Amino acid sequence: MDKKRKKIIKLFKANNGYAITNDILAQGMHQREIRSMLDDGIIIKVKNGLYRLSDSPAVSNRSFIDIARAVPEGVICLLSALSYYDLTTYTPEVISVAIYRESWKPMIKYPPVEFYLFSLHQFEECIDVVLINKQKIRIYSPEKTVCDCIRYRNKLGLDMAKEGLTAYLKTRDRDLEELMRCAEICRIGSLLRKWLEIIV
Repeated sequence: MDKKRKKIIKLFKANNGYAITNDILAQGMHQREIRSMLDDGIIIKVKNGLYRLSDSPAVSNRSFIDIARAVPEGVICLLSALSYYDLTTYTPEVISVAIYRESWKPMIKYPPVEFYLFSLHQFEECIDVVLINKQKIRIYSPEKTVCDCIRYRNKLGLDMAKEGLTAYLKTRDRDLEELMRCAEICRIGSLLRKWLEIIV
């Protein structure tokens, strides 16, 4: 490997495996050399201007880190959040990300992502921040996640929404008061009460 590439890889490693175009070019690289490293599989394009080393150490939920770097204002939601909290047996192939409906939808090259447009109130409420490999990840709370899945039951499937709610109700730290608060935010309060009457 030539000295330039070694220098660039050092730059990536100094930034937890990520680098932006301007920083790479500042190291004396040219755009064609970035394309060459992409073609050789040394780096992966996350979005325009953002790259990740392809051989970065394996990390659980690596795709969440990619998304947090590419869309820092986004929030992991729905099936991706449900899976993160172990409230479903389903393993999503696409990352679900909520963004404010009036914001610009980013063009993400990798990983596969599906954006959901939320109203400002539904977008801003009940966001938790978790650390994955020192990267802050914005994700909805378990209660908000369950309620969002019920709200999107026609798209995700009724069985998926019910599975998430049933799994949540079995957790030790379940908080029915918070669950109902999130249900009101998601405008599914009356529906959730009916479901709880059947399940609980």
